[in-house]
Amino acid sequence: MVVRIMSAAALLGTVACSSIQPVMNAREFIPAKQPQRVWVVNQQNESYVVTSPRVEGDNIVGVLLNSDREVTIPIQNAQLVEARQRDKKKTLIAGLVLGGVVGGTVFLAMNAGNTKGDDQSYMGGDLRTR
Repeated sequence: MVVRIMSAAALLGTVACSSIQPVMNAREFIPAKQPQRVWVVNQQNESYVVTSPRVEGDNIVGVLLNSDREVTIPIQNAQLVEARQRDKKKTLIAGLVLGGVVGGTVFLAMNAGNTKGDDQSYMGGDLRTR
């Protein structure tokens, strides 16, 4: 049971530590971080989800999500480029929650056998009522 709780907390912690955020410099970010996908909005407000993105020259090149079609989007035409990135605020919250879960689990495990007896215990004899 403890292992399940710890595994679930760890999984939630890793998911919670990132969010989709704007990329400041796609030309540097994509090769350095190699994201699985990026979200691109061009100057005509058309949105694209590009998987396996890479930078070739002045273009973002990749495959459209749920398609086999390769796209090339000039970086200068990208009004917004977003990618999943670490989120410091979410990481802090996840760490605090995970610490609480671990601390609570350890506390419960350490105190599992420390129950005090009840003074009203049955000592034997006849329990007939009139």
